[in-house]
Amino acid sequence: MKELKGKYVLITGAASGIGRLMAHSFAKEGAHLVICDINEKGLAEVKMELGGKGVSINSYACDISNEKSVEKVFKSVKQDVPRIDVLINNAGIVTGKYITELSMADFRKTMDVNFFGHLMFTKEYLPDMIKRKSGHIVNISSSSGLQGFPKGSDYNASKFAEVGFTEALRLELKRLGIREVKTTLVCPYVIDTGMFKGFKPLMMNPLLKPDYVVKRIVKAVKKEIPFLKIPFSVNLTIMLKMFPAGFADWLLTVMGMTRAMDNFTGKKG
Repeated sequence: MKELKGKYVLITGAASGIGRLMAHSFAKEGAHLVICDINEKGLAEVKMELGGKGVSINSYACDISNEKSVEKVFKSVKQDVPRIDVLINNAGIVTGKYITELSMADFRKTMDVNFFGHLMFTKEYLPDMIKRKSGHIVNISSSSGLQGFPKGSDYNASKFAEVGFTEALRLELKRLGIREVKTTLVCPYVIDTGMFKGFKPLMMNPLLKPDYVVKRIVKAVKKEIPFLKIPFSVNLTIMLKMFPAGFADWLLTVMGMTRAMDNFTGKKG
């Protein structure tokens, strides 16, 4: 079991949702926090909430879709903290439109936040982890990175990219004999944070409670679990790929997956 006390944990998208809850959970473990988000007000609230917990908290306003903003954060973090032990790529957005309604700018924004931003943070901190022979990269993807759905094309594409990237990274590290640097790929079903407001959950899969998801993520980091699927039924999504596409599409329709985003409104503001 990995000891987190005294470790430096960087969390993107830490001002709200599971990012905010992860900040609280890792602070309880005694980890020093480096938190980033575009929401400066939310960051200030998190810092205030965690004040007096006996851990250091460094916060940075960052537009993860903007390379210059990200590079500015990298420079500040390098000056403020000695290292990053655990990197949690969590920042994400969802649009919820049909392909014909999405502009190329919409696609690029989603990919920049949900994937390329994560890639930039990984490329920044991975070399030092390799050099120190210690570190852990946690990529928060989604069950949407395993199965597409209507009104999710840009989101699906970004999450599929995260899955493929993390799997490749894990295998590359093993191929190069770098077994001290760990990776964890997290693929949860829809979490009840408001991000997917209006989403109609499947009968067999109610919306996940944020506290439960965060508890599982922290445990996965401590136990160095490579692939975390929440809940277990997400495994059925992978198994679905074994069947002919026509049957899989029929089953997804019967289950309500093709209509789940019909009344999506998302989180405002």
